[in-house]
Amino acid sequence: MKIAFADRELLLQALKDLGYELEEGDDLRITNGVKSVKVDFLVKVPYTDSIGFRKGKNGWQLTADWFRVNLDRKQFENRLKQRYAYLSVKQSLEKQGYCIAEETKDEKQRLHIVLRRTEF
Repeated sequence: MKIAFADRELLLQALKDLGYELEEGDDLRITNGVKSVKVDFLVKVPYTDSIGFRKGKNGWQLTADWFRVNLDRKQFENRLKQRYAYLSVKQSLEKQGYCIAEETKDEKQRLHIVLRRTEF
């Protein structure tokens, strides 16, 4: 699943929903391998190095020295993409006049959503 993190606010909300603490600022840097990279915000990961995000030409890109981050990279990225996609779809549907009436997860953790059209 290829998702571009185009919307900063949705990305920040997805990270917060996943329980991560964020740090924003102008002079944030992260070591990515042997070089230092300027980032727009950091995801604080307890007892390990942080993960940085910076604006690229195709949206927000994550950068980290994954050898020093105590998280499984694929699992982190997949959970973030899933939450970001959920928030993006929800926002789009709300703009079209729908609201979520019911959400359930099945035994395989697949999300099932029932929508209701709201009155204008």
